[in-house]
Amino acid sequence: MTELRLRPRSVTEIVDAAFALYRRNAMQYIVVVAIADTPSLVVSLIQRTDLNPNLGASLIAFALSMVTYAVMSAVIAKLGSTAYLGGEPDISATVREVIPRIGSVLVAGIMKAILATIAAILFLFPVFYVVARWFAVQQVIVLEGASAPAAFTRSSELSDGRKWHILLTLALAFFIYLVLMMGIFIGIGFTGNFVLILLASTGVAVVVYPLIGLTEMVLYYDARIRA
Repeated sequence: MTELRLRPRSVTEIVDAAFALYRRNAMQYIVVVAIADTPSLVVSLIQRTDLNPNLGASLIAFALSMVTYAVMSAVIAKLGSTAYLGGEPDISATVREVIPRIGSVLVAGIMKAILATIAAILFLFPVFYVVARWFAVQQVIVLEGASAPAAFTRSSELSDGRKWHILLTLALAFFIYLVLMMGIFIGIGFTGNFVLILLASTGVAVVVYPLIGLTEMVLYYDARIRA
């Protein structure tokens, strides 16, 4: 079994540690992501069958999804951190702890999305710079209790001199996620059944997405140790 003591890790070791953490408490992570995915899944199914979709309802559902995804990401980061530091993760206690920080997580997420959009308009490469420089904004808010502006400054400090290491680690985790998602589309995409494809892809996301959050969390600690 992968040892989980705090130490600097290579790209593959970070992802391996994320897998090890996931295996220890897989059901807790799956429940968190399943709850967060429910609003967007329901809206997608309704819009597919409704001949006159309600724009207002769709916008409300989209806003709700943003909140639930923010909560989900924060809870995964905190649950994983608790386990990584040798504690026993608990969903209900974790939710109560992260809820007061969700506002800051949402603000930071919007700020980061705006920066990434501007970078994409200017040129492709700066997007990767945005991702690498502010990779730990959410983790700093959730695990250090910082405000959104302070989290950007802290993440910049943690990423200094480590941006390629950060990008390669995130790229590996997302590659694994995309390969599994592509397997679903290759396996059942030929059926042309929208509902079946949507349910299958959502199921894979629910099971696999926690790996992304856990990788980001371990990467955050890795950067702290190296710093």
